[in-house]
Amino acid sequence: MLASKSIEQIAPRLYQSDQKLHQLLSKLELLQYINPINSEKERLKFYRSRYYYEPDFRYPKCQHNLSKIRKQLNSIKVHKIEHPLAQHLYEQTIWYFNGILDCISTVGQGRLFLNSSLKTFGAPSHSELQFAHQILEKTSQDQYSDQLIFSTNDAVKYMKEYNKKYGFDVTVEGVTHITSKAMVSNRLPAVFLRKNQKFSENELVALANHEIGVHLVTTFNAKKQPLKIYEFGTPFNVESQEGLAVFSEYYSGSLTLTRLRELALRVILADRVVKDYSFSSSFDLLLTTYGLDRDTAFKMVTRLYRGGGFTKDRLYLSGLYQLLTYGNDLPLDWLLAGKTSLAYVDLIQEIGDDIPIIKPLKYQSLSFKQNLGLGTKVDHILKACI
Repeated sequence: MLASKSIEQIAPRLYQSDQKLHQLLSKLELLQYINPINSEKERLKFYRSRYYYEPDFRYPKCQHNLSKIRKQLNSIKVHKIEHPLAQHLYEQTIWYFNGILDCISTVGQGRLFLNSSLKTFGAPSHSELQFAHQILEKTSQDQYSDQLIFSTNDAVKYMKEYNKKYGFDVTVEGVTHITSKAMVSNRLPAVFLRKNQKFSENELVALANHEIGVHLVTTFNAKKQPLKIYEFGTPFNVESQEGLAVFSEYYSGSLTLTRLRELALRVILADRVVKDYSFSSSFDLLLTTYGLDRDTAFKMVTRLYRGGGFTKDRLYLSGLYQLLTYGNDLPLDWLLAGKTSLAYVDLIQEIGDDIPIIKPLKYQSLSFKQNLGLGTKVDHILKACI
């Protein structure tokens, strides 16, 4: 009987709270404001100083009235939601997005931003650091070499062609305003590739399975769900979603030792950010201890130090670890339904026993049907480190 009724009929206050949250949060995307607009200029200054200069990054200005959005966010009467577990979920969601607002409002303000980042994305735990160090000990920088022969224009063409497997209505274009080689905007939606970059064939496969095979799959599955929380995200969804995207690289057979080392080094750098090590000292560590070239080292350190200390990048490896150690009953359908978190899957399932809050998925990640990562060097190293 319940299945024949809509959520609006069964739980109108849940539906109203969900809609109000979506109206507020759909305007905001943290990654819009965290990428430096002068990274190239600062990179050249840093090189000319022989790596002593501390980069002074500048960021896009947020045009939204964040105080007004915060006031409206906190005035949503989630305590009146009919279902007690759904009430708890939305209370936690509002708390989480207050943290995101803190991040946006303090970008570029040093320790203020770092404190906001720590509240929202956390610091590396002892076990995460141990896992990262184990990976670095069992690999070396020159264990994997791949020719960088494809341009950004080639990558755009590849992504457009790969997207045909799913049929998503998205923009794919080269841009200059991102620090990574590729990024998905869930809000637009779009796939951005950084201009003036070179890509290997394997890297294109990995990016396609990461950005399109997971991030866009969850974006478009979320649009088919009865609640908007699948679009704006449950609390702490970044760890699960980025872990899932790397998991997709692993299953597609495109997760390399170099990439695995990169994820491990991000954890090391996040720890250094928290402990207040300078940009230049972390750059020097990557050059002298871990053998990175200076351009790769600069980009990686920039990712972690942008804004004042963006610890989000530690979550890629910790998210992968969670999925690898979860067991045989990994709830892939729940994770692919939208921007969901592994930590809230059980709660959402319990709510779903009483209220029809999820529909069957329209899209599945193609990589999880392949399992091409089994038996690779990366597979053996991961299993040895867990």
